[in-house]
Amino acid sequence: MLLSRRLLAFNKCQTKCFIRLHSSEQIDYLTSVLANGVRDWSLVQENILKKYGNYNDKNIDSMMLKVMVRNKEFDAAMTFADFLKNNNRDISLGATNGLLNLYFHYGMEHELSNVQKQFILDTYDKLHKKYKILDYSTAENLLHALCVIHEWKKCIKLLEDISVSGTPTHSAYSTLIGTLFKINKKAEAMKMITKSVNDRRPLLDYAYEEWIKYINRKYKDKKTVFKYLNEISTHISNSCIPITNVTANRIKEAYIQVECEANITSIHRKTGECTTCHQTLDCLKLTEDEFTQLQNNVKDKLIVGSDLFLKSSPGELQRFSKFVEKTAPYDIVLDALNISFLANKNIKDRLYVLGHVVNYFAQKDMKILLLGRKHMLKWNRSGLEYLMAKSLTFFTDDLSQDDPYFITAAILSGSHTDIVSRDLLRGHRFVLKDENLRKIFQRWQWQHQWKVFMSKRGPSVQSPLPFTPCAQFNNGVWHIPYESENSCNEGKVNDGVPDCATWLCLRQKT
Repeated sequence: MLLSRRLLAFNKCQTKCFIRLHSSEQIDYLTSVLANGVRDWSLVQENILKKYGNYNDKNIDSMMLKVMVRNKEFDAAMTFADFLKNNNRDISLGATNGLLNLYFHYGMEHELSNVQKQFILDTYDKLHKKYKILDYSTAENLLHALCVIHEWKKCIKLLEDISVSGTPTHSAYSTLIGTLFKINKKAEAMKMITKSVNDRRPLLDYAYEEWIKYINRKYKDKKTVFKYLNEISTHISNSCIPITNVTANRIKEAYIQVECEANITSIHRKTGECTTCHQTLDCLKLTEDEFTQLQNNVKDKLIVGSDLFLKSSPGELQRFSKFVEKTAPYDIVLDALNISFLANKNIKDRLYVLGHVVNYFAQKDMKILLLGRKHMLKWNRSGLEYLMAKSLTFFTDDLSQDDPYFITAAILSGSHTDIVSRDLLRGHRFVLKDENLRKIFQRWQWQHQWKVFMSKRGPSVQSPLPFTPCAQFNNGVWHIPYESENSCNEGKVNDGVPDCATWLCLRQKT
């Protein structure tokens, strides 16, 4: 009996391994068919289903469309689309999504036929009649397809539907924004830009491209074009988000066309000086009102004990509050565990790193708060006593999130207090629901976060930047950070420090 079970298990394992080895057979066959120009789709599907893989009767239509679009086999995809629509068969929701995706990608580069445009419109009506609320993926595919036929009002309605159950993607926002600029609906495009920023969906290349084209199409006077190009730069500055290499080059060329000096440049990290124009970027320090706004928000969350901010027990929260109230203000707050992880798993090495950092600030006569976790109390006693002699210490429960504690302690301590952590603090900024507060927190982080790195000589402490690393306009010159050429073209909020080596320097010729 035991032997039979083992044989059965062995056979199942062998079968799974065999299927995995042959799982690409269907795709390989379809790829060869596309290369050879075969268009007998009934026969192609029949042969695909005879081979091993993930295609089956229910998903074969959508899977084939996905492969064709991915490989940009648009001619084949169009004949396959006609085959599906003319074959008197019920097109599944998956295949419908595949067709919408096809018409979007094809329509971004070519004019769709009236029949194809009507299919998109008919699909919009049919889906809304059949489903009260469209699923996220279908709504997004439909929005993209409607954009290429400029049905912007329907797109805005779909965007609202998507927002009910989630946040629209970067692509949904940017495709619609680009479409609005393309059809000269600037007012609507600007409203949508505000929504995209509030939803933390920075603009992708397409939106910027159409924005620039709109300006060049609408205005012919170079001074006027320059004025509205500055509007794009102001948006980039207000969002505090680096643009991509592709968009940076488009903006550079746009400024050159209006006879401006536009250069790729770098900013000296220690001084904030541009290597091209030699201007020094400003440190955009928080005003007293801005810091008070940030501090009050932290206090509100601390009092409420929101688990979005401090994941902790009420008892520990109370203990922490009393501790800060009694011992603050501090000059610097250390994220102890995060700093110690610069070393390997050896406790002695971790204590050495922590000791080095504590000494660095102790020699500057700074009041230090070291925040760690309780399991660290089991580390070498003499090493811990050395740290405790030079700093104030607070250890959270091991199950608590210690990251928010050192941020909270620093902000409650006052506007002069700095932090030390290797963490980019990704997530903590997003806890702040208000977009303006998120920007204030970002600027606070840039101005107050010290970092620790391991060099050949040992641990190295790096001070905050002396300037604010976001787009700035000073003395008639724009400095705009952008991502390096190897960066991904997915819009993302920048939580760390932009690369000081990749900036634009834009100025009118004197």
